Amino acid sequence: MKEEQESELPNFPSFIPFLPPLSSANLKVYYATCFSLIAGVIIFGGLLAPTLELKLGIGGTSYEDFIRSVHLPMQLSQVDPIVASFSGGAVGVISALMVVEVNNVKQQEHKRCKYCLGTGYLACARCSSTGSLVLIEPVSTVHGGDQPLSVPKTERCSNCSGSGKVMCPTCLCTGMAMASEHDPRIDPFI
Repeated sequence: MKEEQESELPNFPSFIPFLPPLSSANLKVYYATCFSLIAGVIIFGGLLAPTLELKLGIGGTSYEDFIRSVHLPMQLSQVDPIVASFSGGAVGVISALMVVEVNNVKQQEHKRCKYCLGTGYLACARCSSTGSLVLIEPVSTVHGGDQPLSVPKTERCSNCSGSGKVMCPTCLCTGMAMASEHDPRIDPFI
């Protein structure tokens, strides 16, 4: 039942391109994706780009030659400003987008109904969320106990109409927490 309720929770579109809609269930996937992107950018900026530039000569004139030609201290040649600015900017953008995503999920969690967890429905208490009731005949109606008991009969639950769930009275099936009786979701004419 818990997995069914989790699947009914709303998903929110992601700000990060190429990632699926965001929910509290797949937030860990977002963390892993963002940390792997950040690690990839750092590895590229810290290891791969300097190796390609200095050791293999890919990328034209090395930054070290430029520093030497302008007569600046050689310590500046240790870090290529283009790679450093790309790496720092990419890490900053990915981190900022992740903060926006986490805040979006937390904000939506606070707006969710505390009773139905945002689904708009509660489990039917009469049929224990099965949708059917078991009809039991009293044992005394059997002729002196000579006959074996019959198989119990079932009927559709009249409380939930066989669905196994009923409307949440707190949020009126909206799934969102109610602020007051003047909420426009209840009466749109106010």
